[in-house]
This record gives sequence, structure tokens and C-alpha cells, in this order.
Amino acid sequence: MVKIENSKRTILNLAESLLQDKGFNGFSYAHIANELGVKNAAIHYHFATKEDLGVAVVQRYRERFKLWINNSRVKDLSHEEKLDWFLRIYTDFRADKGKVCLVGSMEAEFNSIPEGLQSEVQLLHKEMLDWLRGTLTEGRDAGVIAFNGEPVNKAALIMSTLQGGLQMARALGSKKFHDVVTQIKVDLLV
Repeated sequence: MVKIENSKRTILNLAESLLQDKGFNGFSYAHIANELGVKNAAIHYHFATKEDLGVAVVQRYRERFKLWINNSRVKDLSHEEKLDWFLRIYTDFRADKGKVCLVGSMEAEFNSIPEGLQSEVQLLHKEMLDWLRGTLTEGRDAGVIAFNGEPVNKAALIMSTLQGGLQMARALGSKKFHDVVTQIKVDLLV
């Protein structure tokens, strides 16, 4: 058996990776246990149910997102740099062996994931949308970002485009995803 340093964090890291690669319904504790060289019981020790594990992954992601957006380096970015920073979140997923975003992965399976996990996914999505809406509003007010319609609707369109772009890139490759990101910037920046 392999000794795992900070096994709970290791389990969360593997679960997040599997969620982005296979989705919630596409992996089991056996996938994680095999990767770590342990028995399933070692995973159950930290997370009694798969729902508990999924909720913990999304909660951790929510905490990281809050840390990122409240970081003075992010707050002090220009409007264009904030947009780039947000787009890089998705670009990094594509660079990481074709993974999709955590929210998009869970939303694709939303009707078949447990209710507790659904609630966490909704909260994460709302937090990301709210931040993007605020960034778009500030950028438009400053005259560096332009778009028609309401910022909340534009934020939803951008996020759904990025999520769909990641899915599409699995079949068509990274260039197509990067073209999508470039088009979003072309459409927004003055």
C-alpha cells in the first residue's frame, strides 16, 4: 500500500480531476483507490458517500474562486486583464488534457446528480456569473467593454460559450477552443 501524504487533499485532487474528465457518474471510489493503491474503505474514511466527496470538491472550488476574486492582484487588474484572467480559467482546463470546467461537467449531468451536489453546483455557478456580471458592468461603464443587452445575460452567454467550447474541443481540438476565446474578446473589447 502506498503511503499518502495529506490523503484527504489527494483524494479531493483526484476526484476533481475525474469530475472534469469523466463526470460525476463516470467514476467511482474504485478509480481513486486504484490510483492511490488503497482499498475503497480508505476513501470512505474521509468521505462517507460519493455525494459527500462531490460536495467537498465543489465547496473547495468555491473557496478557491472566492480567494482568487478577493485577491488584491486580481482586484487591481484592468478591466481587460480581469476578462483575460477569467478566460484563462477555462483555457487552463483545455491545456490540462482536455478537461472541462467543473461547473459544466456537473451541469451536463445535473438531473442525475444528488440534490446536495446540485445545490453546491448552483451556488458555484451563481458566484461565477455574479463576478463576471460585475466585471462586464464595470468594463462597460469604463468604456473598455461593449455589448448589447444586460450584463447578467452577457455573462451567462460567455460562460455557456466557454463550457460548450471546452466540450467541442474534445472532438475538434484546442485550436477551435482558442478561436472561441479569441472571438469572445473580439466581441467585447472596444
